[in-house]
Amino acid sequence: MRLRRLDLIRYGKFTDATIDFGPKPQTGPDLHIVFGLNEAGKSTALSGYLDLLFGIEERSRYNFLHEYSAMRIGGALELGGEEHIFTRTKQRANSLLNAAGQPVSEMAISSHLAGLSRDAYETMFSLDDETLEAGGKSILESRGDLGKLLFTASAGLGHASDTLRLLEAEADGLYRKQAHGTELALLKKRLAELKSRREAVDTLASTFETLETERLDATEKYDRSITERSVLSARLET
Repeated sequence: MRLRRLDLIRYGKFTDATIDFGPKPQTGPDLHIVFGLNEAGKSTALSGYLDLLFGIEERSRYNFLHEYSAMRIGGALELGGEEHIFTRTKQRANSLLNAAGQPVSEMAISSHLAGLSRDAYETMFSLDDETLEAGGKSILESRGDLGKLLFTASAGLGHASDTLRLLEAEADGLYRKQAHGTELALLKKRLAELKSRREAVDTLASTFETLETERLDATEKYDRSITERSVLSARLET
């Protein structure tokens, strides 16, 4: 799902305002940055997008300019590769309208949200300073396990925990603190053995140079001895 355009028709401080993100680019990143001064309406626009998807909240705080009965949000959503126009009004039933202004089922949007509730969607995809801080505290208080469970369940990633366990087991097989049977520990042991063998046969450069000189001298003496023996053998034969 992709937000193509957000229409803040009568919502918060806005009247007939539009944020158009344009068509999805054929190549390159599809990233847009909405920026503005404090109180410019960035948070209002974010809340408007959530209300478009899930319905305007029962006690919405964005009715300070337009009454509940007049509040209206619209937008163009790209769903399954096709663009759909929706409008959302503030009422308990039939609040989602199509491009013709006719009520449509909530499934028209919710079927593309992978079963996410408003709270789950906001926690995962609509981050601001407050939600980041609150989410971090929740995960810390639950020691991480509950946070991972909630995330995988809400995102439809039930297999993620199994995959994570397999990766953790694989990582433990490679390295585990103070363990002697891991792959890394065995490789370190083998490296130490090879280092000891190298040190046993290793020779200082000065010692090697002396030995090499002695070898050359011995080779030269050997060659002279062979030559002298050949000369003596020839004399004896004559």
